[in-house]
Amino acid sequence: MHTTPSVRVPQRVTQTLLIALLLGITVLTSACGADPQVQQSANQNKTQLDSTIQHAQQMGVPASSLNPILKKEQTLNSSSAPFSLFNGQAATDYYRTQATQYQQLLTQTQNLITTTTNTFQQQAQDDMQVFSLALTRRTTQHIGNVQPFTALYNSDQSLLLTAKYPKDYAAISQEAQQATQALGLMGATYIQLTTFNTTIKQMQSANIDVTALQTQYQGDMQAFNAAKAVADFRNLGTFIGSQYQQAVVNSIAALPYVGAAKLGEFKTQLGLLKIYGMDPSAYQKLYTTDQGLMSKAKTIQDYLNFSNKINADMATMHNDLVQGASTYLIGQLDREANAWGQAHLYHDKFDNHNYILDSGYTLNGIGYWLNRELGWAYTPQDFQSVVDDENNEFYHFQMMQADYSDKTPYNQVHATDLQLINHYHLAGQTIVVSMVEQSLRLYQDGKLVKSFLVTTGRVERPALPGYWTVQDRKSPTEFKSSDPPGSPYWYPPTPIHYAILYHWGGFNIHDSWWRMDYGPGTQFPHYDSGGDESFAGDGSHGCVNVQEDQAAWLYANTGWNTNIVIY
Repeated sequence: MHTTPSVRVPQRVTQTLLIALLLGITVLTSACGADPQVQQSANQNKTQLDSTIQHAQQMGVPASSLNPILKKEQTLNSSSAPFSLFNGQAATDYYRTQATQYQQLLTQTQNLITTTTNTFQQQAQDDMQVFSLALTRRTTQHIGNVQPFTALYNSDQSLLLTAKYPKDYAAISQEAQQATQALGLMGATYIQLTTFNTTIKQMQSANIDVTALQTQYQGDMQAFNAAKAVADFRNLGTFIGSQYQQAVVNSIAALPYVGAAKLGEFKTQLGLLKIYGMDPSAYQKLYTTDQGLMSKAKTIQDYLNFSNKINADMATMHNDLVQGASTYLIGQLDREANAWGQAHLYHDKFDNHNYILDSGYTLNGIGYWLNRELGWAYTPQDFQSVVDDENNEFYHFQMMQADYSDKTPYNQVHATDLQLINHYHLAGQTIVVSMVEQSLRLYQDGKLVKSFLVTTGRVERPALPGYWTVQDRKSPTEFKSSDPPGSPYWYPPTPIHYAILYHWGGFNIHDSWWRMDYGPGTQFPHYDSGGDESFAGDGSHGCVNVQEDQAAWLYANTGWNTNIVIY
């Protein structure tokens, strides 16, 4: 049988073809690939972005702030480079764009970390200031056990000095807000206890057996003094309310005494409305109606109906009490300060403009902070504390006017200084700052120790009149502007050698090494002999500026217990 012989390809030829094919694929692949360095840059930027986002999450930047960045990154991650067999330029451009966009998101994340940290820090400082005010009010009222709150305040103050991240500041804010709310409820609960005790005494005068009620009251007082949290005061308030109702259930004869106490509380709030300069006529009608219901009450259900209505009527007054204190008392000080200021204008020869000398008493100054204090007011007693603060500011304003007419040299004892020291019953060290004199005097137990000329805040950012305590001491430190670049109030990060914080929000007594001139008029636009007009040509941002060597002496010779009075 004859067969056709098979054709065999030599092995060497097969190997040659395979090598050629591989070389061809390599050439094609390298031709369509991106520039490796550009691709590596995009990958590196993405890795750095992911690391920074993770860091932001760990330090407490809110997810709501990070979500827009995460969505943009997700969009970038879901895209892919274009493919071309013979040209890698399109892929190179893609990765170059990726690298740029990842870098932009990285910068955005870094800026977000900075702004969030600054915002949370400012909020924590503000919350601590309100906490301090609430604690001071309760301490001076002697109505409850403030020792746990004082310990918490000192602890939070220490934490605030070492805090670095948003989550640190958020934790401080939360504690300060809760403590402030608890201190507010402490006042409300104390009023309930006072009313309960008054009712018990009235019932006792009517020969009603109050033995059980007195035992309840003593237990309530123990619980009140042990209360530390919002829930403690809320639960106690509810319990006292139920005791009221139980007292009526147990003795129908108690009804007129319990009702009289309720009406007395309502009348107190009506009186506060009048103090705040508001028209109480609408609430007076409610009060008269409630009086009628009380006089007609014969049964327990009648009393409960009366009690529910009068509680609702008093609750409706809350917003008006806030508005009254805000718009009348604070507004009154602002109006009087502006009126006096316009009548006693300072003529600035430098820019030929006139300026008021008492802007610290306007809404640009202490008025802003008094409005914030209203935010934690809950009870008539709280609102009365705001009135007390306002009256103190009026007293400072009166002393400022007297000081304006006093020709005593700045380095001698001023009568207004001593009047303020006596007004607050201050002992030990007291720093007194006169804004009309632009001077600072240090007293020890009422005796003058040192005197300096200073520069206080400009008209738009005045120093704050009032009685303050030292909130912080730092040497050295760095001040950073809370205003954005481009604002007329922005300033670059500034090293400070000696700083004594007298009010949260950045109000310090500190050295100002950039100034040469201090004293009257330097809180307004002026030429500073040092030549640095960018810093030294106007007043401060609310601080009290002191010559550097004098600030060093003041810092070394005062402490955390030094009182600070500004007027």
